[in-house]
Amino acid sequence: MRSFRVLSRLLTYPQAKLFAHMDEMKAVLVDEKVLKGRKLKAVTGFMDELSATELITAQETYVELFDRGRSHCLHLFEHVHGESHFRGQAMIELAARYEDKGLTIGAAELPDYLPLFLEFVSICEPKEAQATLSQAAPVIATIGEKLKRRESGYATVMEAIVALSGVRLSRLDIKRAADAAMPDIQTLDDLDKEWAEPEAFDGSPDCGTCGENELPALQQIKGA
Repeated sequence: MRSFRVLSRLLTYPQAKLFAHMDEMKAVLVDEKVLKGRKLKAVTGFMDELSATELITAQETYVELFDRGRSHCLHLFEHVHGESHFRGQAMIELAARYEDKGLTIGAAELPDYLPLFLEFVSICEPKEAQATLSQAAPVIATIGEKLKRRESGYATVMEAIVALSGVRLSRLDIKRAADAAMPDIQTLDDLDKEWAEPEAFDGSPDCGTCGENELPALQQIKGA
């Protein structure tokens, strides 16, 4: 579905080309109708807000949110494995799934990068797409909760992705996960400590038992 590609683009570093095609991307969301009601209105509202922002300001905001520290990191396995050796194996397995679908990634790209992951989901059959996305939903929801606390419009994109997964998540568990992953950053020393914090989600040590349609080590937080 092209809607996943639109959401993917919205999570990439803002560039003039993105702003130039904002109306076209909005039209895709409206036409496909996979996002509806308040979720659609929230995302398109964010798109209007983003495109009305000075490009340099949008870029500075993006770097501040996503490139400085782990809290809103867009690499999914960072929130699951941190820098443990399990992350490497999970990367290999995810990259293999991309290759099976004909999705080629560059040597400098990491397969757990959320925009790239959404590109992969966009070329899957609907049932496989939803099943795959549902396994990443808890991590995405936690990132979204932290962005919401920062009053960032990017939170609406995360909420839309979780909605498309079809998974019902416990709000209490998501808030607890966000609390556990959100230290108070005041200084550069605090930033260094943040990168050493344990992960909000524990990864499974045995990814060899994952089914072929499973995304390794992204555990679900099921609603009560």
